[in-house]
Amino acid sequence: MKHRLLIISGAVIGIASFALIGVFLWPKTPQQTNSNLTTSSPETSGNQIAKTGIGLFGQQCQGEGFQKLKTFPIDAQNIELITPMGRVQDSHVTPTDHQYIIPIGTLGGSLVTDNPRKYPIKAPADGYIINIEVFKQPIEEQYRNQPYQDNYLVVFEHSCDFYTRLIHIDTLSDKVNSSFTIKDPSDPHPYVFTRIEVKEGEVIGTVGPHSFDFQIMNTLEKSKDLIRPENIDFFSPYTVDTFDYITDSLRSELLPKNLRKKAPLGGQVGYDKTGSLLGNWFKVGRDKNNRESYWTNNLSVVYDHLDDSQVRVSLGDFGGYPKAFGVKGNSPDPASLSKTSGIVKYELVKFDYVDSKGTKWDTIHYSDSLSAKNTTEIAGVVLFQILDNDQLKVESFPGKTASMVTTFTPKALLFER
Repeated sequence: MKHRLLIISGAVIGIASFALIGVFLWPKTPQQTNSNLTTSSPETSGNQIAKTGIGLFGQQCQGEGFQKLKTFPIDAQNIELITPMGRVQDSHVTPTDHQYIIPIGTLGGSLVTDNPRKYPIKAPADGYIINIEVFKQPIEEQYRNQPYQDNYLVVFEHSCDFYTRLIHIDTLSDKVNSSFTIKDPSDPHPYVFTRIEVKEGEVIGTVGPHSFDFQIMNTLEKSKDLIRPENIDFFSPYTVDTFDYITDSLRSELLPKNLRKKAPLGGQVGYDKTGSLLGNWFKVGRDKNNRESYWTNNLSVVYDHLDDSQVRVSLGDFGGYPKAFGVKGNSPDPASLSKTSGIVKYELVKFDYVDSKGTKWDTIHYSDSLSAKNTTEIAGVVLFQILDNDQLKVESFPGKTASMVTTFTPKALLFER
């Protein structure tokens, strides 16, 4: 299953044209690596191996346990803001399992900047780079006419149990670049498994003033809030709150940059609640091996990543596009809905974020006390009905209002956990 680039834009929620960029990574095991790539890596000797085995990403791994990070990939002084996990928007139909880091000087959503080497990117701890992917174009066709430049995903193994991931890094160091060769330059998303030893704080690349992603995974701590993580990313249930895995001194530097002000500070990936509407759903009969536009088969009904008092309905196919909306009246609460609720009607509206003064947030500058605010612009209606065996009947009606929709039509679809 190939890794795929997903772009999420603030346009749907009425926020300028700023786009936060993200990726879902569905890696193959090293034994299945694309034959278009060859790998090489430095010798790794002299290490005392506490544990060896097969790691989370199918790689030969070494070491065990986890640690609190003393180093962040980008210096705190260079960060404008940190967006927590759990955002739903466009192709991120299910809540994101990574944070967005916005460097100082970011002007918009484009990956193209005039200084892609502005900020050093560092290894957050000792370990190995085990996976590199090159993004040569967006996966979504509607974004391919926008300015774009090559960028990289890098996965670090810090032990057999502990991993970090960076996405949308502009350049790689000479040492990292020398570890892989792309045989087929026409491949839009080439990737490679390698094993490059790195030390904490070592500069492994650079990034310009644009959004990039960060994620921490601990296989010793599995979320219970994702019932079927294999339908999104197999490693998502091991994603942990960054602010629980950094030292107190680093935490004190980063928290003032973080948009979320209450626990979980790093955001939340999973919301699934058996028997209720809350959480992720996947279309019955989908081709699970087809990774092209796979998000069109997903939907989620969750809470906003910044303001969890607000319901979010995120649909992989709403009139031909993936969209996320607020709910008019912000009710009923999806956690309270069950099979006995019958047909549930949500009137979908667009939304913004505002600060304590009611000023609309521009998404690229830090702001205190953000809250989500629904607009009066109605985008359509969606009907839900929970059935036996944890299945969900769904039909959306773009452009309709609540008074225009009474019940399902033959076009209704079935979803499952």
